[in-house]
Amino acid sequence: MDASGITLQVLPNYQLKLSFPNGSEAVIDMKQRVHAIRFGRLSSPELFKTARLVDSEVVWDNGAYCVRASINELLDSMQMDG
Repeated sequence: MDASGITLQVLPNYQLKLSFPNGSEAVIDMKQRVHAIRFGRLSSPELFKTARLVDSEVVWDNGAYCVRASINELLDSMQMDG
């Protein structure tokens, strides 16, 4: 996925909002995922708030820990929540 024009906003309660150039938006609720192995380090609110877009990935990095997930992985995980 080409991430140009996509913006990321960190919302309260472990949520991320992706806004796409065509005007569509996706809110990704990670409340449950931060308790699983893959995203367990993100249970730290301080680390979760560091989310930023780097190319086609969301990167959380506080200098001590770095967690990366592709935009596609996060969008796919939304479909599994349905």
